[in-house]
This record gives sequence, C-alpha cells and structure tokens, in this order.
Amino acid sequence: MKNFYKKLFNLYVLVFFLTSIQLTSAESVLVDYYGVVSKSSDTNMLKMAQDVFFTQLKSIDGIEVDDKRPNLSKASTVLPDFLHTNAKIFFYAEITDTKNESGQTIWNCKFNAVTQSDGITHSATENYESYYKILVGAKNAIEKVLSDLKEPAPEFISANKANIEADFNTGIDIESLAGTWSGEPFTDKIIILRGGRGFVIFKNGATMNIKITVKKATIEGRNTTLEISQVGKSNASFFPELPREKALACASTASPITWNFSLTSHDTLEGTKTTVISTNSGTEPGILNSSWIRR
Repeated sequence: MKNFYKKLFNLYVLVFFLTSIQLTSAESVLVDYYGVVSKSSDTNMLKMAQDVFFTQLKSIDGIEVDDKRPNLSKASTVLPDFLHTNAKIFFYAEITDTKNESGQTIWNCKFNAVTQSDGITHSATENYESYYKILVGAKNAIEKVLSDLKEPAPEFISANKANIEADFNTGIDIESLAGTWSGEPFTDKIIILRGGRGFVIFKNGATMNIKITVKKATIEGRNTTLEISQVGKSNASFFPELPREKALACASTASPITWNFSLTSHDTLEGTKTTVISTNSGTEPGILNSSWIRR
C-alpha cells in the first residue's frame, strides 16, 4: 500500500509538471491599452467606459495588458501616439454619440486593435442604445477584434476562408452587414444595425432611419440583391444635393428614398439610389448611381 501511494504521488507530480510546461509554453499576447477617444460631452460615462474596457481586456484569456492611457481620469479627444514597446497589439476605442429622429441617443463604439508589425488597424464596430448596454455588452466586441488577430492553424484558416466564401455564394446575411459604412455623398456615415435596421447621418446634422431587406432576385445563382429604404416622413435635409428652396418644396410629397444594391464584395455595396433630382422646372423622381463601403 505504501508503494501504491508513492507511485500515485509520483504520478501526480508528473502530471503537474507536464501541465505546468503546457501552461508556460502558451505565451500571452501583450496588448498596450490606450483607452477611449471621444469628443462626447458625457465625460463621466466616458471615464467609466474607459475603466470597464480595461477590466474586460484583462479578463480575456491569453491577453496580457499594459495600461498606456495618457490620462486615467478622462478619455482622450485625439487618436493616441503609440509608444515603441514590445506589445504585439495597440488597443483603443472610439465612441461617438448621435440622436435619431425620435431624439434617442445612439452610441457608436469602434474597437481598434493595431498590429505593431504592419501598422494595420483591425476594428469591430457596435451600436448601443444606452451607455449601460455599452458597459455590459462591449466585451464580446473586444474579444471579436482580438480573436481575429490570433494566429490560427493553417487548417483553421482554410476552413474559415471556405465558410466565408460559402456564405458569399449563398447570399446576403443581413446580420453580417452590421457596422459603419461610407460613400454616400453629403453624408457623414451610414450605420447598419443587426436585425435589418439602421440610420443615415447627414453632414447637415439630419438623421434618416432606414430598413434593409434582402430581395429574391439572384445574380449567378446568388441572392445578392437588397433594398434599403427610408423609414418615416421625408425631410428637406434628406435632399442636401438640391437647392434649399427645391428641397423644402418637395419634402412633403416626396416618396421614401430607396437604394437597390448588389453585394460586390464583403465590404462593398453597389447599385442605384431612387430619390428626387433637380430639373429646370423644379424636381422629379430620379435614379442615381450609388455605392457604400464598409469602414
């Protein structure tokens, strides 16, 4: 019996030793954290978000975090100057707040991970209807942008690439369109939310609610056509390309603006926009070429 316990103890020591080797051999990824960049006036909530993001980063397995925030007491208003360190990734978040037509504040959070080796910024963008939802839901977005930078096995890369190509070949997934887009003239940004909703933010300050619908038309066997349409009444500010007097005159009777797009790549939508165009005698419905590009 004594020999049995001795062998059991030796086996325990061996297992512990091998486990220790395995744990120490898995090196953590060093991440420099630069906090939050925002020009929002809600400084208290920005400070809270900045602290929460730091805590969430530290809780992720395989991540070692070095706090490089230029100011621990408040968010920064300018993009960070990255220090020359041994970190593999520089991480920071950008937060902007906008209001939709109903006056509700929408928080746009862009989580950025810059790889030191090539200077490329990898981002994940999420939109939240309240600051509380930012604080409880941001970890998933943070983990997403960082997981994309891990070094998977070649067979995983091949399988993942095949899955992406399969998704593209079978058609548009509205959920995959979620994020921030640009390319529309006279707009600051276009934000698509999960569930097929979103809004267009114009440079003149107006906000248009939109809905996204996948259409049945196919191109080369793929359901790649979708319609994006204005939700709610028209506003003269929705026609910034028109002279102001013409925009005011047509706003009350104009049909909802619509876009008919094809997915030409995973980050590009191309097609037409049906809106109101200027004529010598006034205005009339017209079709313009349009393209949106994911930021």
